[in-house]
Amino acid sequence: MVIESFSNPKYKYLLSLSKSKTRKKDGVFLMEGRPELDLAIKSGYEPAMIAFSEAYIQKSEIVALIGEGNTQFIALSKALFDSLSYQNVPQNFIGVFSSFSSSLEDLQEGPMVLLEKVEKPGNLGAILRTCDALGIKNVLVTDSPVDLFNPNILRNSRGALFALKCVFTSNEKALEYFRKRGLKVLSAALSDQSIDYRKASVSNNVAYVFGSEANGLSEFWLTNSDENIIIPMQGVVDSLNVSVSVAIILSHHVNGKTNS
Repeated sequence: MVIESFSNPKYKYLLSLSKSKTRKKDGVFLMEGRPELDLAIKSGYEPAMIAFSEAYIQKSEIVALIGEGNTQFIALSKALFDSLSYQNVPQNFIGVFSSFSSSLEDLQEGPMVLLEKVEKPGNLGAILRTCDALGIKNVLVTDSPVDLFNPNILRNSRGALFALKCVFTSNEKALEYFRKRGLKVLSAALSDQSIDYRKASVSNNVAYVFGSEANGLSEFWLTNSDENIIIPMQGVVDSLNVSVSVAIILSHHVNGKTNS
C-alpha cells in the first residue's frame, strides 16, 4: 500500500527524524543519497526501515541491493517522498539506521585529527570526507553540540563516517589519550610562535588540532600543544574555512610521508 496522506503516522515519524531530539531519543537516524546508502550497506549496516517512492525506484531494486532481512519497507507517494528528501532523483531512497558511536579505545593506529567546538555540521561532514580521502582514520570532536547524524553531516561526508572512527569527547580526555599514545600535538593557531605548517615534521605519531572559525583554539590547546602551525596567507584575507585548512594541512601530511 502506498501512503499518500501527510497525516499518516509513519510519514510523520520519518519527518520527525529531521530533529536531533527525536533521533537521540529513539537511537536512530535517517539518511538518503545512493553513495551514502551504498557505503553504509557495504559496511554491514542494515536499515531498520526503508522509505521509497515508485516514482524513483522499485522495491524489487532495493531488495536486490540489501535483501529482505528485517527491514520494514514503506512506500510513499511522490509528494510525500519529495517532502522528506533533498535529492529527488532516480534510484534514490531513504534509510533509517540505528545510531552508533565510537570511543577513544576504538581509535586506530595512525595520525589523529581533533576539532574543538566545531559549530557547523557541514564543516564536520566535509572534514570527515577529506580525512577518508587522505587515509586518516581517526577524528576526535571536543566540546561541540553537533549531532553526528545531522543531515548536513551525512550529506557532506558522503558516507565517510562509516569508514572511519569519529569520537566525541572532552579536551582533557583527548589530551590524556594523546600523551598516553606518545602523539605529538600540532595545533593550527595564529600566534607569534606558530611555524609554517610545511616545516612541521611528518609522522604517524601526530595529532592535528583545529579550532572553530568563530573563536579559534582555546587556551587549553595553545598551552598544551607541542607546536603551533599556521598556513601563510598570501592575499588580503587572514583566514580560511576550517574544512579547507584541514584539507591543506592533511594533504601536506600525506604527501610528506609519500616523499620521505
